[in-house]
Amino acid sequence: MKKTTLALGLALCAPAVWAADLAQSLQAAQKYDATIAAARNTLLAGREKAEQGRALLLPKLSVDGSYAGVGTDYHPGNESPSSPAYDKNGAQYGATLNATQPLYRADLSASKDQLLKQSDLAELQYSAAEQDLILRVARAYFDVLEAEAKVELAVAQKQAVALQLEQARKMFEVGTATITDTNEAQAQYDAIVANEIQYNNDLAVRRAAYTELTSLDAQGLLPANPDLPTQPPQPNVLDEWLQTAQERNTSLLAQKLNLDIAKREIDKYRLASSPTLDLVASYGAQWRNSGISSSGGNDRTNSGSIGLQLSIPLFTGGARSSQLREAVAKDDAQRDTVEATRRGVVQQTRQAFLGVQSGAAQVNALRQSLKSSQSTLESTKLGREVGVRTTVDVLNAQQSYFLTRYNLISARYEYLYSRLQLAAAVGTLGENDLAQINGWLKSGSANK
Repeated sequence: MKKTTLALGLALCAPAVWAADLAQSLQAAQKYDATIAAARNTLLAGREKAEQGRALLLPKLSVDGSYAGVGTDYHPGNESPSSPAYDKNGAQYGATLNATQPLYRADLSASKDQLLKQSDLAELQYSAAEQDLILRVARAYFDVLEAEAKVELAVAQKQAVALQLEQARKMFEVGTATITDTNEAQAQYDAIVANEIQYNNDLAVRRAAYTELTSLDAQGLLPANPDLPTQPPQPNVLDEWLQTAQERNTSLLAQKLNLDIAKREIDKYRLASSPTLDLVASYGAQWRNSGISSSGGNDRTNSGSIGLQLSIPLFTGGARSSQLREAVAKDDAQRDTVEATRRGVVQQTRQAFLGVQSGAAQVNALRQSLKSSQSTLESTKLGREVGVRTTVDVLNAQQSYFLTRYNLISARYEYLYSRLQLAAAVGTLGENDLAQINGWLKSGSANK
């Protein structure tokens, strides 16, 4: 009774193993990942471009102030009562309020448009960073699960081979098998032990990468349901996906915005030679104290002005023409960048589409292959019992069976990741896509 109570107490005190899923992993990464944090701050900085652009054509106000000590020591050549010598010391000071309202500034209008588009670019770049985070989290998550499957299957295969090794030794001792069977089983066992060490190392590395991205413990991640639905892309028409990608892919849209920004740079320097017209106004006051004033008291002078200021650029030493040529060359370069990005997006979309398409077919084929390899293994074991098969045959059948199990698990995760890649390629990847895959996870081992 005491032992039962103690065991129950230990079970109640043991910490519960918390299994994270994909959605929780993404939420943690959104708070912890330094790359997305930097992208978030870059977005805040980029949004200020819009404020700066709108400010270019708004009124500008400034205040000028001055203060000066003034001294005069006068000594006439012929001093007389009508022209005496004198020494005056005092101060004069003043303040002026200046206002400028641009009326016609073609170059500033181009700069405003450029800054607004740079703000839009920041939004696009952050959207791309969010999609990239989803892909990075999914990749790290699936990498851990694949590595865990390798270790788990290696342990299971090692146990199965150990059993065959023991049986081969007994059969050799009684003379119903050759030493070849024993040696073959021993060699395969040793190879599995060596592989298991490497698999555990890989698992440790992948778990560390997952934790570095999310801050979460990588133990006990929910695996994919073995019975998850596998189907080709919907619609299963490549051209439709390619069309959508060329319209909505975030990287391509960002490069197109960069092209618009480059065009505004051309406009800015082309219009820099245009006349400018501003409404200008000022109002101020000047004071001179009694020490230097003409009246002997404290003098004050108020003045104000309002008018138009026209400026016509004539010559800048060739700098403006050079800047214009530079802007044109950069515009041409950006056009090439847009085309290169478009081609890359097309290839990326095609690859992801085919990955989903072939991945679904591969998972279904491997499911059937696993059933076949399991039947083959069972029949081979039975054949050895009746003397028509050898231990080597059983070992080969076991190896094929475990390899098929791993290939099925790996294909399952690659299929899921390809779905996310396809959504990213067409610019629609979001938390809803991850939530759908999250619904295909289940508690417990799915390494079958």
